[in-house]
Amino acid sequence: MRLFGLFLLLATSLVAQTTEELFLDASTHYENSDFDTALTVYQAIENTPIYSSDLYFNIANCYYKTNNIAKAVLYYEKALRLAPKDEDVLFNLKLVQLQLVDRLAVVPLPFYTKWMDTIENLFEIDQWAKIGVVYFLAFCILLLYFLFSSNYNLKRKLFLFSILSLLASLLIFGIASHSLSTEKPNAILMEMNAYVKSAPSMQSEDLFILHEGAKVEVIEIFKDWTKIKLSDGMIGWLKTDDLERI
Repeated sequence: MRLFGLFLLLATSLVAQTTEELFLDASTHYENSDFDTALTVYQAIENTPIYSSDLYFNIANCYYKTNNIAKAVLYYEKALRLAPKDEDVLFNLKLVQLQLVDRLAVVPLPFYTKWMDTIENLFEIDQWAKIGVVYFLAFCILLLYFLFSSNYNLKRKLFLFSILSLLASLLIFGIASHSLSTEKPNAILMEMNAYVKSAPSMQSEDLFILHEGAKVEVIEIFKDWTKIKLSDGMIGWLKTDDLERI
């Protein structure tokens, strides 16, 4: 067991070292304006178990420099999922969105939904879960001290803080659960243009046309078709192969 653990540690270390070397190599190519080679190296890193918002951000920059707008939007969005407050990612995403053909309106959200979204976006779902675990462990430790303590005043304080820790953990787990259940899968249109259909069939009516880089919400997948929803509330069907999930 110890040998296996040592092997796993060494393997992880070697992967990290190799990734760091690749990252430096890709950065050098990028600085020399060799964006195609830099992209190839970054994609090699993407194929390893190690990923980050910085990696997606750099891949997006390479696609932007090579005028692949749809892929640039896709990877800026991927970076934003891991780092929703990163100002560089937000700025570059807005910059590339200015080049998109489709300028979609956004349906205003109720104030309570905005508040909840603001709270949920303070941390990623796994971070909320980890914080909840910490508070639950604090509850368990405080409860144990309460059970074995003989000091009355101390027991009162321990009981109070244990209950507060339990309530905090339940609240945080609730936030994480709500965030997970309401997380909407999104995708980016990769084709130069595509007609949104009224039904999952090529013979169905054309509702409207979308262009590359358009962001859509994935509602349903049926065979080779995906039911999508736009930020302005419009709904229709697109070929699944024309989309790439964020």
